[in-house]
Amino acid sequence: MTEKPKRTTFRIRLEDMIATLRNDIVTGRYGPGDFLPSEFLLIEQFRLSKNSVRKGLDKLVEQGLIEKVPRVGTRVVRAESGSPSTIRLGYYTSMIEQVNMTALLDLFHRAHPTIAVQPVPLPHIRLPIEWVDFMKAEPVDVLTVNNQLFERIGEIGPVADYLEPLKRAEGAYPFLFDSFTDDDALYAQPFVFSPLVLCYNKSHFRQAGLAEPDSGWTWDDVARASKRLSGNNRGHLGFYMHYLSLNRWPLFLLQNRLRFERGSDGRLSFDRSRFEEAATIGAALLAESKAVSAYLSETDADAERLFLQQKVSMIVTSYFSLNSLRNTDLDYDISPLPRSGQAATLLLPIGLGVNKYGKRKDAAHTFVDFCLSDEAQLLLRRTTMSVPALTRAAEREEEDGLNRPSRFFLYRDIASTFREYSDMNITYIELDRMAEELKLYWAGLEDMETVCRRIEDHV
Repeated sequence: MTEKPKRTTFRIRLEDMIATLRNDIVTGRYGPGDFLPSEFLLIEQFRLSKNSVRKGLDKLVEQGLIEKVPRVGTRVVRAESGSPSTIRLGYYTSMIEQVNMTALLDLFHRAHPTIAVQPVPLPHIRLPIEWVDFMKAEPVDVLTVNNQLFERIGEIGPVADYLEPLKRAEGAYPFLFDSFTDDDALYAQPFVFSPLVLCYNKSHFRQAGLAEPDSGWTWDDVARASKRLSGNNRGHLGFYMHYLSLNRWPLFLLQNRLRFERGSDGRLSFDRSRFEEAATIGAALLAESKAVSAYLSETDADAERLFLQQKVSMIVTSYFSLNSLRNTDLDYDISPLPRSGQAATLLLPIGLGVNKYGKRKDAAHTFVDFCLSDEAQLLLRRTTMSVPALTRAAEREEEDGLNRPSRFFLYRDIASTFREYSDMNITYIELDRMAEELKLYWAGLEDMETVCRRIEDHV
């Protein structure tokens, strides 16, 4: 039997259909009075259901581009005024849910009817030079940028050679700009962000007679609570996380105040005792969660999926991933991450950059500015769990019908603990190689002495 496509793939294809048809109208392929392809042809072309196709056509009706003629089809009702322009938005597919992309693009198109935005999923590229080739090929005009991608672009040369400089958005959280600044210039506008937090099932804690986690918790507290929560209930975990994720395990290094240095020969040097202590925490938690090895988990989403199924009581997660819970009735909450040394959590920022090799820079800048407008940022605040970059939007308190944790505004209280892996004087590539060694240790296939030596010699 063919595996049912993931919900996100439907969203991607729906976005593609809306963007393609709108672009065809804006550029004059379909003029006023012309009929769009039939629903049957659209179903075949974009591999969507009838309901999905009709939902996409309804969006174009709302934007005033087409009208539905009963028993005939859909007809273009007007041409866009002004010079049409189409920009391509390179985005991480996870952002479809994280920023409510459909609603965001609808909002932009109503405000700027002469600019069509065509979403393009960013490819999975590992080497910095591949990103440079991608940018120079000019497949996108605007792209979503996280701190890892920003670092990779900068490894080839000055970021100014690939991204357009931007003016800092007024009212954005000041700490977000550092992630996208090079040589005192901003090259990606902060858009949304999230710290890592501990998410827990409140019902499970009540049933186990446990007090809920708070800011005083250590990882030892997590281990003890995990044992109580799992008990003899086979198939139920007290705690779980995707250890090999570079957006997860480095938090143990940060909390243990690790800092890496490089000798003249390129070898890394670091405090082995602190490194071992940080790595041992992960190993202990793996053991308590009864996971066979770190290889059992493939993505961060595995933890959220288990949590949603109530197969696990506690997970390390982000506000981005909380979007999978926003329309559920799950009884849950969040707390600051437990600590092993200093209180620290990973900050996950996402910005928007303008491709220096793009040919529609004015339209691209218009889109970036719109995404930092009050209208767009409030849409994020009201319809997602992600934290908007604008302070006045992020901290707005109002009822929106989403299943938010009671401590949703926790990020304001823990802002002083936000850290990035670059604070340890380490790069993304070095962390990636380090993980290859650590997973052997976590799986019980290598000793710490050998792991440290290999990191010093080869990372």
